[in-house]
Amino acid sequence: MRRWLAALMLLGGAALAQDDAARVQLEQRIKLNARLLSDSPTAQRIATSGNVQAQAHMEEGRVHQALAEDLLAKGDLAGARRAVDEALKHVSMARRMAPDQQGRQAAARQRYEQKQAELDRLMDAWQRHAGRTEATDGDLFAATGLIVTARQFAQESRFDDAGHTLAAAEGHVLVGMNRLLRAKTLDYTVRPGTPAEEFQLELQRHRGLADLVPLALAELKPKADAVALIERYGKTSQALRQEANARFAAGDVPQALADLRNAILYLQRALSAAGVSAPDATGSPP
Repeated sequence: MRRWLAALMLLGGAALAQDDAARVQLEQRIKLNARLLSDSPTAQRIATSGNVQAQAHMEEGRVHQALAEDLLAKGDLAGARRAVDEALKHVSMARRMAPDQQGRQAAARQRYEQKQAELDRLMDAWQRHAGRTEATDGDLFAATGLIVTARQFAQESRFDDAGHTLAAAEGHVLVGMNRLLRAKTLDYTVRPGTPAEEFQLELQRHRGLADLVPLALAELKPKADAVALIERYGKTSQALRQEANARFAAGDVPQALADLRNAILYLQRALSAAGVSAPDATGSPP
């Protein structure tokens, strides 16, 4: 009998603990929604947005919020949970109808800057390796013009327009770089003056090759086993490049160059696995 009583007490204690945990979670949801509905930046933005529908959803959210608080006080956890879920749904709908323009602008600017940096590296690689055909390359000419236009849009804080324009430029870059890939040979010869300069040039070469790997995957479409090999080579190259940067920062330039050349070698192997041949560098030995 005592064993049964002890077991029942344990079960009862576990059930009470679960109820307490559920109540704490529910209280947290209700408090969170109360903040969203009161003086949060979200509430202020919606209140001044002029969007009647968004403001109506916020009012509906307040009605359900008040109901949730009342039901919680009465111990009706299930009813309170349903009410606060309904309140949160209306708050979410209000937020979608009155979006955070400042936040969207910041996100659009970040996307533009990231894409601009990517295209700058690709354009540099393309221009360095297009050779004598550069002046007559229509895709290169179009991409250059679109990038200039995108920069003008960015200067006017029209980052969405700038991003769309860069996307169009990227299309021309992909077509032009594809021609380089189809040519099967990329020349990355460097002619540095000092070991430190050589490291920086080799680092640029690494970046250029790294940017070409996803293009090779997309355009040449290697088989699954080759893709796995390419990914493994890419991870090894990234680790070696990080080690090279650390050694260079510590002043060990010769070893940094050795690590960086090994990193480049793994990228060349990755490109080779994709079907692209990249010749060895002609810089001074480490």
